[in-house]
Amino acid sequence: MRRHRRTTQVALVAILTLTGCGETKPPVTATKLFAVSGVTEILNSVALAPDGSLVVVADLDGFIVARDVPSGAERWRVRAHRPGARRIDSLAFSADGVFLASSGDDAREVELWKGATGYEAGVVPVRDARVAVFHPIDRTLVLGAGPTLHVVDVDKAEVTRTIPNAHLGDLIYAAAFSPDGGVLASAALNGSLKLWQWPGLALRASMTMSSALEAMSPRSLALTRDGAHVAANGILGKVHVWDAAAGREQRTFANSHEAPGHWHAELRHSLAFTTDGSWLFAPDTHDQGLRILHLPSGKAYPVLKTDVPFYKAVAIVTAASTVALLHAGDGQGKGPYGLEVWQLQYAAK
Repeated sequence: MRRHRRTTQVALVAILTLTGCGETKPPVTATKLFAVSGVTEILNSVALAPDGSLVVVADLDGFIVARDVPSGAERWRVRAHRPGARRIDSLAFSADGVFLASSGDDAREVELWKGATGYEAGVVPVRDARVAVFHPIDRTLVLGAGPTLHVVDVDKAEVTRTIPNAHLGDLIYAAAFSPDGGVLASAALNGSLKLWQWPGLALRASMTMSSALEAMSPRSLALTRDGAHVAANGILGKVHVWDAAAGREQRTFANSHEAPGHWHAELRHSLAFTTDGSWLFAPDTHDQGLRILHLPSGKAYPVLKTDVPFYKAVAIVTAASTVALLHAGDGQGKGPYGLEVWQLQYAAK
């Protein structure tokens, strides 16, 4: 895509400057590119194209809308799902930006779209898929539907393999690939975390989040480039980082997950490692922004902070230095809703 060369340069700058930043100011800040407010539909999912040039949002009525970045102009709009199913819980772009997958808790199938045009590219007959994640290299999609992992050939829109009861019958709530494509991680409702060697899907490691309540309903997963470290956050907002080789928790970062007097814990797809694996983007206090965590030191730095009631979903593309967030209109999660897209800037040495 047209921004590939520029965004690659930005990513390289990010790696160099973050490793040498001081402690007196945030190593990363953000500038808002555009915002869409006053949306009456209940926005539920957001995704960014790999080069950051397109943002896509979906709502509980099954509509998908794509907008150009940075202009915010609407590029296309479609209605997903067949009659009888509405909500969209997950949007995901393929690594080359050609395909977009949409899935939902009550959907009868997973739909594939052409990212640039919104034309339908295929239908995968998997019901109730809460999770959809593309392999970073192959034309392969992994779905988490109920307790089962499904591997999908994207070009044929066909399931080629399944792992039933991947988490001993518990519901799968999150999944992610390592950027090198060698490891698949999945997390279940009870807080169990499993790492699978790709493509054979042999179980590489199995871990559990550290406390009973925190283990409930994991929101996000992220892996370093080689899968050596994995991060997850749960319903209370605490971020857990594991050493996958040692099979133990390495560090945790506390967080206030809710605004005073309200319960949120909705911020999904909200973790992303930098390329060198030393830094991790994560939700900020009260789900009202984004922070970056330095794993070696345990320090946290603010990236962006606003006065919205709370953000409920986020998409982060570190290679394009772009972040998209959905927010509610009030502290109870009601409308009108909004979309914001931000550009990340990295501090000079």
